[in-house]
Amino acid sequence: MKKALSVLLVLCFLTSFAFATGSKESTTAAPTAVAPATTIKDNLVIGVAQEINEQNPMMQNDQINNNCFALSHERVIFVDANKGYEIQPEIAESWNWKDDTHLIFHLFKNVRFSNGTPLTAADVAFTLNRARSSDPKQSKVSGTLKLITDVAALDDYTVQITTSAYSNELIYSLGAYPLAIQSKAAYEDPNNKKPWLIGSGAYTFKEWKEGQYVTYALNANYWNQEKSPSVAKEVTYKFLLEASQRVIALQNGEIDVCIDPPTTDIRFLKEDKNITVHTQAGTRLFYMGFNVLKAPFDNQKLRQAVSSAIDKETIISIVLDGRGKWQTSVLNRGAWSFLDNDQVKGGYAYDVARAKQLLAEAGYKPGELSVELFSATDDPYKTIAPIIQANLKEIGINVVIKSMDQATLKTECANGRQQMFLWRWNIGARVDETYRELFYTGFPTNYHQLKDKYVDEMADRVLTEKDAATRLKLSVDLQNYFVELVPQVPLYVPDLVIAYNKGLKGAYLTGGGAHDWSRAYIEK
Repeated sequence: MKKALSVLLVLCFLTSFAFATGSKESTTAAPTAVAPATTIKDNLVIGVAQEINEQNPMMQNDQINNNCFALSHERVIFVDANKGYEIQPEIAESWNWKDDTHLIFHLFKNVRFSNGTPLTAADVAFTLNRARSSDPKQSKVSGTLKLITDVAALDDYTVQITTSAYSNELIYSLGAYPLAIQSKAAYEDPNNKKPWLIGSGAYTFKEWKEGQYVTYALNANYWNQEKSPSVAKEVTYKFLLEASQRVIALQNGEIDVCIDPPTTDIRFLKEDKNITVHTQAGTRLFYMGFNVLKAPFDNQKLRQAVSSAIDKETIISIVLDGRGKWQTSVLNRGAWSFLDNDQVKGGYAYDVARAKQLLAEAGYKPGELSVELFSATDDPYKTIAPIIQANLKEIGINVVIKSMDQATLKTECANGRQQMFLWRWNIGARVDETYRELFYTGFPTNYHQLKDKYVDEMADRVLTEKDAATRLKLSVDLQNYFVELVPQVPLYVPDLVIAYNKGLKGAYLTGGGAHDWSRAYIEK
């Protein structure tokens, strides 16, 4: 699995990024970056629907935070979601499996952190070993690295990772922003109260004004300037939770990019000669989850009844104006081994009569059950929740919607206070990111509170099985098991829709929302 040497890094990086075009409606992205010859707007402003909540990469795995880390931090490798999850260099110029349990990385020799200090193998070993810690005050992603037994610096630029068993997905895990490389010296400095802010990315953290924005400024010590064409001096994520707010802000020039504009406004945005509307197939799954340990949804038949009562096509019509696909599998669309709706065995698609029968089999009469649905206060959750409420009323279940901000919702779910909840999930190349992080016993993001020995065993086998055909069968069997178990009701995957200033260049956009704006700018 050796990759290109450093002399090829520039070409590899530029061809890896998909760049937003200036066409009126973009469905694909241009293949290369070209340094602009005209004036560049100093600050690129991106309107987003969620505020950041954590600045230490390994203490989180939220998309909005990771989009920020794409500016300020780097990983050993880059996994290109737009090129079939191709693995490419980031701070490592090459890598290889020495054998089934030893993975070697060779680092570029000129990498520097934003404070000017060199980034070496000692920093990589420090970061990954800290991420492996079972102490929740040090890391919240240790479960992802459970097969790693040791990470060692063999010399200043060579890192060896030792595992207890072969892993199909370890190298992809290392391309995740929660494992972005941090400075060992910064953590050892008693005067540095926020060592996690130091990264090796093209930008560095400048300011976070809660409830308003977070801004990153160009990193004067960026180690690989030839990778970076002329870009914005600053990148700001402006927190505009209401979709209509973001549209107005885009049209009046307050922001340059509007993430997830409301479907009702897309036609008008397309008619604006100063705005481009970009669309591409999505991968991000929105779902309704159950707390399977808490009554009444410790009852599998009841979960099946609820699944049969939910009209996913109506949700897609109302929420997305038809721009999306409903699904049955818990895996994200496009992931390895994903089962489309016609490939799943069984399932509980919309069928009111069947839902009523399953409700009776669960031991409930219409009208005697009242449950709570935890929902975020912003779109699309606030629109989805009343539809589900109406669907369940039709079979005799009363739903009380409990609305809260996203941070509170996550805390409540992690603590197991929910009965039902609305959330979303997106993975890259790793199906283990779903099987383990959503459903594995004891994992912090297992909001379903699921404890299932079969699920745990199968997740481990999918991760470590070397025979491709056997591994595929294991993953297919596990998806079908979830269809019957119903720890969640997968709802839909929306198309990616982003509206932006027609002068935008250099943005890397993915169907799941894992965008990178570190090479982006507005050309005047």
